[in-house]
Order: sequence, then C-alpha cells, then structure tokens
Amino acid sequence: MPSIKVSILGSNTFTSQMPRIREAFQSLGNIISEESPDLIYSNDPTGYPKAMYLKKKFPNSYLILNFLDIPWHMPNVEKQTKLLVENFFNLADMTTTISFKVKKDLKKFLQKNIEVIYNPIKDVFYDKNIKKNNTFLYVGRANDKIKRINLVKESLEKIDNSINNVKICGSEDPGFGEYLGIVSDEKLNELYNCSKYLYLPSKAEGLGLPMIEAMICGSLPIACDDNETAKEFLPEDFICKPDSQSIVNKIKELDKDYDSKRILALDYGKKYKIQFDKTSIAKNILNIFNSNNKTKS
Repeated sequence: MPSIKVSILGSNTFTSQMPRIREAFQSLGNIISEESPDLIYSNDPTGYPKAMYLKKKFPNSYLILNFLDIPWHMPNVEKQTKLLVENFFNLADMTTTISFKVKKDLKKFLQKNIEVIYNPIKDVFYDKNIKKNNTFLYVGRANDKIKRINLVKESLEKIDNSINNVKICGSEDPGFGEYLGIVSDEKLNELYNCSKYLYLPSKAEGLGLPMIEAMICGSLPIACDDNETAKEFLPEDFICKPDSQSIVNKIKELDKDYDSKRILALDYGKKYKIQFDKTSIAKNILNIFNSNNKTKS
C-alpha cells in the first residue's frame, strides 16, 4: 500500500484515541503532516475546525470526519447535532461513526453516506499467568448520569461485604470502592485480567470500549438491555435488566458456570482483538480513502 501524507486531528490526551490512531498510521509507513495532506481525519469535535481549515487550504485533500455519539440525555442535543451537521459533516468528503447504533442515530440528521469505523482498543491482551484475585472492576467516567454508577453501588450493597470490593478507574471518583484514578495501559491490562467481572451499567454508549477490552482479557462484562451498543457487541449471556437486583441475579447466574462463560468471553475477545486493533482501524480508514480513488501514485 503506497504511503500518503495524513493529518490526524482531535483530542490528544493519554485517554483519547488520537495517539493510537496516529501511531498506527505511522507504523503502516504513512507520513503525519499538515502540509498538503492527502488525507485529513478528525476523530472528535475538538479537531473539526482545524480539519475544515486544512480542507479549505488544501482542497484536493480527502476529508473524513468521525462522529462519536449523540448524547440524547443532554439539553439542546438535537440543536447542537444539527449545527455540527450543517457546519462540518455536510462539507466533509466522508462521515464515519464508531458503531452502527451511532450511525443509526446520526442518520436522523445527516442525509449522506456514513461508514462505521470503530475506535481502537488500548494495548490489552489475555495473560493466562495473571490470577483472578479481584472480583469487580469499573472503567470510565463515574459521575456522568448516563453511566448509572448508582447501579454498581446498589448491586454491591446487595452482595455481602462487597461495597468496597470494586476497583474503579477513570477521571472521576464516585465516592465508594477502591478508586485508582487514570491508570497506565499496563495497569489496566492487569486489572482486566485479574478481575472476574466488569461493570458496564450505562444506559447508552457510543461504543463502550471497556466491555470489548474486558472480553479480550477474559473478564465478563455485565451490561443492561436498554444499552443498544452493548447488544451490538455482547452475547445475551452478559446482559440483564437495568436494575440492581437483576445485576445481582446475573452475577449469581454467571458464578455458577464461570469457567465456560469466561471461554465465551475469550472467544469474542479473540475476534475483537483483531477487529479493534489500532492498525486494523487505520487500515479501515485508509480503505475508505483508497476506495474513493484518492491515493497518489
């Protein structure tokens, strides 16, 4: 595959996607540049204005804007989404979303072709040498109402002596459990491998990478059936009703047959390890570019 010049834009923090996507493009032999790029790709809204600036400056560049999610629970979300479509997506050469659920949502506002390009997982992997010495894990923004951290607390309160027996990773401390803050990829990999269960009680997710990463590492994600994205990626075995007693019942059910359910998670994880790998994601973006005859010979 011939190398091209690519501008990769968006949030560039440790927890964001851009460092991994940029690294993958470079590993494939491409040049990261904002000077006459062949391809401009922005993963999130923080990069859209600069992407539009570069497109205006270099009109022959191919512009892909990625859409993360429509947070339906937020005020004025429809107005804000319409503004994004009008000011950015209607002017892009291609729009991508991070799941089919998000594609379906965006179709209500954007009457153009939309491709699905998943966000990449972190560099996690199954390590058979790590023992299951932790029961519960939560990864993500704990205090966002859509995440429903209350279901974690309420279900743990129903399980004897478990309220503090959960490790919590992310930028927000919910005030219970063992809060670890933002951890390194190496530490996160260890936590996934050593934990029996991952909580993902969110009402909605654009993608929900922790459930993907958990299965790769042999941890069982527990999600709720009103989360459309969870149903897109998880077997029914790991999905329950969005209430604390249903979660407790699901844990008890899985405990009875944990070994076979862990094998099920790992089977899904083997597929997702390839599908969500950063290099696979970069290749998928390049395939969109190449299919539109924008590769320079």
